[in-house]
Amino acid sequence: MTDKGDLLGPKKLTRFERTRIIAFRAQQIAAGSPLFLKDDEIPEGVTDPVELAELELKLGRIPVKLVRRVLDREVIVDLDDLLG
Repeated sequence: MTDKGDLLGPKKLTRFERTRIIAFRAQQIAAGSPLFLKDDEIPEGVTDPVELAELELKLGRIPVKLVRRVLDREVIVDLDDLLG
């Protein structure tokens, strides 16, 4: 059963979700994926994929949907809804 609308859990990104998103996005950046940042948004000298992924998350540029599961319920949540 998939519901859309309610968040099924905290109304913000949990530390576990945040870590997983940053790790996954940093892996993509390290493999050569284009950034979701403009050139003027990247601080001078920052090339670390983890720092770039954190910056993308902070600015809300990562187009991701999360699936939250609790018992028999499953909810698809847009990342923007959790960044508020």
